[in-house]
Amino acid sequence: MDDIERLSLEHSRARFEKIDGEITANFGLLLADAMIYAIGFVSVIVALADIAFSINPTEWLWSEGDLILFGCGAALWVCSQSLNDFKRLLPLWLRMVLKLGIGPKQFSDQSEAAQSRRAYTLIIASILSAIIGWRIDNLADTLVTRIGLDFYIVIYVVAIGLLFLAIHWFRLIGDGASIEQFNR
Repeated sequence: MDDIERLSLEHSRARFEKIDGEITANFGLLLADAMIYAIGFVSVIVALADIAFSINPTEWLWSEGDLILFGCGAALWVCSQSLNDFKRLLPLWLRMVLKLGIGPKQFSDQSEAAQSRRAYTLIIASILSAIIGWRIDNLADTLVTRIGLDFYIVIYVVAIGLLFLAIHWFRLIGDGASIEQFNR
């Protein structure tokens, strides 16, 4: 590829990002990752709070726990890992040595399969978040945010946001496919 063609592609990529929402997709993925991770963590903690009366898991009252809440929280953690190519499983120092980075890759740097995987992961995370919101809504005790809003409402809003972000990703994947066809 000669320098003129490379410059042309770089400048058209920058215009595509500004016009068609690639920057929004990248920022949305970072925000979604943080929200998914937080909701999964809270879900697991709430599920364990009812059954864990000691540090030893063999003494926990597993039959009295909310296994749906625990399972959905653990699945959200896996979704969060999927958005980051499972890089968080490695220690930070090893990621830095391997030059893996901390956050997810930019939309334009991902393969089409990775883009699709992330979009489907967002849909799964949306469904799991809605289930967690429903389970927290049905708890005997109510979880309330600092401003007095019920926590399950926040989770429902995040679930809807994740669904809209997935739709946005699918739209960008479709736009990218049409641009690739034009370049051929």
